[in-house]
Amino acid sequence: MKKQLSTIKEGIIQKKKIIMTVSAATVLLFGGAAGTAVYAVNKGALPEDEAVKMISDELGGEVTHFEKDWDQPMTYEMTVKTKDGYQDVDVDAEKGEILSQETDDDEDEDMSTQQAVEKAKVSMAEAEKIALKKVAGQVTDAELDSENGGLVYELEIKQGKKESDVVVDAMTGDVLKTELDD
Repeated sequence: MKKQLSTIKEGIIQKKKIIMTVSAATVLLFGGAAGTAVYAVNKGALPEDEAVKMISDELGGEVTHFEKDWDQPMTYEMTVKTKDGYQDVDVDAEKGEILSQETDDDEDEDMSTQQAVEKAKVSMAEAEKIALKKVAGQVTDAELDSENGGLVYELEIKQGKKESDVVVDAMTGDVLKTELDD
């Protein structure tokens, strides 16, 4: 009887070892795949600071707004203040080529992009840091928007298969809303 119990215990221990080994291998496999995916997305991408410098030099102005658009092809969307006014520019994040360039029209009824950026007391980079403290993950989209008469940053943060929207007040840095997308 003792021998049978000992054999059963050894069988259970052996099964636990197999389960633990398979679990560890699965975690390593998927962790490696996730790392590879992040690398693949950023592989060949022009670093943000280089893109900003390149566009500043090319247009002879200062980048006042920067946004990364993760769609394919990945692009950098920038607002550049030049001596002639403001330009909205889309740049291929991999090649550094200007895909589109548009002069902001000051006759718009809504606050223009440059006016909003100049009015905001919290930068896009600060808003991203604030949002990531609230929701851990990777910012996949961020934009400055006017909402209910105030300026806010609307950020999308990806966490594995989930995605959250975080709204940060552009004047105070307060998180106004956090919502998990379905």
